[in-house]
Amino acid sequence: MQRTPEAGKYEKEMKVLQQLYGDVMKEEELRKYLEGSNGNVQMMIEQINTTLSNQKTAIQGSMEENKIEQINDNTLKKEDEKVKIGETKPGINLQGYCINMDCLAAKAKLPVWVNIGFGDISFESNKTSFRCPDCGQSTVTSIVKAMIFNSEHSISSSENLTPVKGNHYQCFYPIKAGLSYELKSKKIRQHATSLEDLITRSENAMMSNEIINLVAELQKYLITVVKPPKVKDSARLLEKIKCDYSGDYNQ
Repeated sequence: MQRTPEAGKYEKEMKVLQQLYGDVMKEEELRKYLEGSNGNVQMMIEQINTTLSNQKTAIQGSMEENKIEQINDNTLKKEDEKVKIGETKPGINLQGYCINMDCLAAKAKLPVWVNIGFGDISFESNKTSFRCPDCGQSTVTSIVKAMIFNSEHSISSSENLTPVKGNHYQCFYPIKAGLSYELKSKKIRQHATSLEDLITRSENAMMSNEIINLVAELQKYLITVVKPPKVKDSARLLEKIKCDYSGDYNQ
């Protein structure tokens, strides 16, 4: 017949073990360890510490693997976001998809940028073909986005005939399938009527809210911006315009 533990046996040792490990192990587990070590508390503590240490290492290893996988996933996503096929330059830039199945961009289903430059163009979003910067074929037919870069421009569509105009550094416009578009782009000019008008425009620009806010933001990072109170005198300015811009003060 199997002997049962004597009542009250190892109670003192159990109290010590419960104080040490009661928050991570059940009483039944502690008693099993204690009886297995014949009441040798020191031996039992070493066994429990080894077991808990192994469990902790396994958990940390699993967490580290998950962390590495997450980092790799994020890295891949970031790299995918950075993929840019084609070059954007001043003027009109169109983003679309190449349909040439021998093209690497088409195989990867990546959008490509096609630079048109300055000028006027008309196209249908899913019918007009443009030259792919990757394979060199006129197989970019599905245009999804237009980006007007560093130019005065206007854009209109068969859905909205009223042109949207702008002269910002960079403007993005979504292109809808099935619509026709007309884009116009030209170099940004000052539109000054005279040299004196150009000076007045420049001085007003230096006092604009945009420049004031920009200077204030730069000063937060201890960047000093020197703003002359006045533009160069007319004679020096005219000399520089003749030298740098062939006398055209509207550039």
